[in-house]
Amino acid sequence: MKWIMVFCMVGLLLSCTDSSAEDFKPQFYPDYFTGLETKNITSYKKAVIDYNLTSSDGKTAHFRSCMDVEAMKDDSIVASEYYLLTMLRLNCQALKAFTHAMDSKKSYLKNIMKGKHIGDLPATAYPYVNDYDRKKRENKKLKNYQKKLNIKHIDDGSIEVETSTDKLIYQVVARGDFNGDGIEDALIRIDWHVIDAFGKGSKLVLLTKRSPTAGYQELRMK
Repeated sequence: MKWIMVFCMVGLLLSCTDSSAEDFKPQFYPDYFTGLETKNITSYKKAVIDYNLTSSDGKTAHFRSCMDVEAMKDDSIVASEYYLLTMLRLNCQALKAFTHAMDSKKSYLKNIMKGKHIGDLPATAYPYVNDYDRKKRENKKLKNYQKKLNIKHIDDGSIEVETSTDKLIYQVVARGDFNGDGIEDALIRIDWHVIDAFGKGSKLVLLTKRSPTAGYQELRMK
C-alpha cells in the first residue's frame, strides 16, 4: 500500500510540469519578424530579410540581412523611423539567440501567453522609463505594480495590453534554452506606444520559469 502511495505522489509531481519525455527544440516565430524571407532558419548569417527604411538623406535604406542591420548607425535613419530600426535590431538579436539556443529538458512556459497569466510576468517586463522606475519594479509582478492592466486582444502567441499610460503588445518571438540550465526560456518582444503623448518603441526581454510553482523570472540578456 505504501509503494502505491509513493508511485501516486511521483505521478502527481510529474504531471505538474509541461515537459515530456522528449526534449523541447528551440523555436522561432517568423510571423513576428516583418521582412524575414527565410522561414526555415538554420544560420543567422544566411537568413535573408527584405526591409526598407528611410535614410537621413531621404533615400531608401534597404536591409538584406541582419549584418546590414548591425552595420546601420542610429543617425543614418530619419528620426521618425528610429523605432522601426530598434524593432529590426531586436528581431535580429532574437534570431541570433535562437540559432545558438539549446534543446530544453523541461518547460514550464505553457501558459506564458495566456491572457489571465500576463499579469504574472515580472513588472520589469515593461518599457524602460528610468533607473528609479526600474528599481521600483524589481521583485514585483506586473499586475501588482500597474494600477490598470486591461487585456484588449489575445492572439496565438501575442497579447495586447493597455495600462493607464501605454498600449503594449507582448509577443513570443523565440523559445529555447538560452542560458544552458536545461529549462526552456522565452524571448518576448514588447512593442508599445504612449497613449497621451508622443513616444513608441520596442523592448526584448528574456523570461523563464524554473518550476511549476515558481514565478516568471527575467534573465539578463547576453
